Amino acid sequence: MSSERRREEIVRATLPLLVEQGPNITTRSIARAAEVAEGTIFRVFTDKNELLQACVSEAFRTDEACARIRSIPPEHDLADRLSRASSIVLDHFHRLGKLVHNLSDSEYDVHRHQKAEQHRTEGGPQFVRDLIDACAELVARDEHRFRKSPGDVARMLLGLLMSTRFETTTPEDEQSAIESRIDVLLNGVLAEPGQHEHR
Repeated sequence: MSSERRREEIVRATLPLLVEQGPNITTRSIARAAEVAEGTIFRVFTDKNELLQACVSEAFRTDEACARIRSIPPEHDLADRLSRASSIVLDHFHRLGKLVHNLSDSEYDVHRHQKAEQHRTEGGPQFVRDLIDACAELVARDEHRFRKSPGDVARMLLGLLMSTRFETTTPEDEQSAIESRIDVLLNGVLAEPGQHEHR
């Protein structure tokens, strides 16, 4: 197995441990999770800190999330497609948020070590741009129905989704919050005359 492939496997095995336990995980537990000898870690990484940096960089990557969004069947109802994409986006941000929180609690400066986070475009961090692009592609076939571009719709969706962290506590609550935000995105907040909903 190539050194690059071995690095990737060790990073994938380490990342869940890092999310749950923070940066104080031992190389012994990492080796056990990766099913390699402890010495193998230091043959492909200079030290533990380099491994942690690789894990943080991997956590910010959106390849898997974007691939899952792009695999949503385009023939499905627009609201259903947006709901599925929203769950994928929030799952990515939940895991990323937990990692950042655990590392920050241990005084590990995530942003200083995260090169991908420093790669910014006019629309924000690159990993956010990637998610927006995937969601824009997902709704592009409905462009003729929108008053805004697919890119604008995708940006609005992510903006609405980020507000769920202020109110959701259970998976059921989160799904309800997703559906509510998609309804607002597609239909607005103004009720028809005589039709009001208060929560």
